[in-house]
Amino acid sequence: MNLVLQIQKLLFGDKNRIGQVIINLIANAIKYSPDANRIVITTSNSNDNIKCCVQDFGIGIPIDQQSKIFTRFFRVSEVKNNTYPGLGLGLYITNEIIKRHSGTIDFESEEDKGSTFCFLLPLKN
Repeated sequence: MNLVLQIQKLLFGDKNRIGQVIINLIANAIKYSPDANRIVITTSNSNDNIKCCVQDFGIGIPIDQQSKIFTRFFRVSEVKNNTYPGLGLGLYITNEIIKRHSGTIDFESEEDKGSTFCFLLPLKN
């Protein structure tokens, strides 16, 4: 795991829920990258927000499934018929936690090359 942490800033929010978001993104990066030997976690300052990204080098998300990724109970179906454990709630819950902290979450993904999930949270004034 590579950590590229640029800044230390104070956020206002529920540390347990924000921790849950980070843990979920890291767990997904590991789960969906069975043949990769690393993930990259970065933080940066983006205007009045802190940005945290988790990048994996795994299976990626097929483009036709990307619009559903934050939907409750949705699970990525892989053509190779690999089954990954889970209920399809992790990214839905992650998205809800970020929204309730006045933040945003987004991702970029390319099939067979991996995904990068990033969330923005407002800095404390």
